[in-house]
Amino acid sequence: MKPTTWADLHAAPRRPARHLAKADVPFTPGVYAWYRSGTAVYLGKADSLVRRVWANHLGNSRAIHGSAFRRNVAEALGIASAADIYTGRYALTDAELATVRTWIMGCEVAWLPLATKEAAAQAERDLKTEWRPSLTKR
Repeated sequence: MKPTTWADLHAAPRRPARHLAKADVPFTPGVYAWYRSGTAVYLGKADSLVRRVWANHLGNSRAIHGSAFRRNVAEALGIASAADIYTGRYALTDAELATVRTWIMGCEVAWLPLATKEAAAQAERDLKTEWRPSLTKR
């Protein structure tokens, strides 16, 4: 199987977060990237794209423990460290959560559905080897 490249992901349709509906996102495993002003800012893999992209990253929940993307956005916006948010040492206020959500809603997301969880994990490794976006920490 040929490695997944950033050219593959960049060629995938980009969907504005503010217009995305749950039904738009497949249930399959895959890799995805969030784009801001045309540049990829975050890369991830998913066992289920709809659960990861829709529920975790676009969710309205106060609990952002399950979304490294949301935690990393909060850190980039100067709210708190992703580590402090992850461990619960810092809980975002309603206003801070709204700021993170507004920032994410200004993004676009693209994904590549894949056949298996293993294929998604390998695609993420391939992409991170080629280049790592600014909000992707590990």
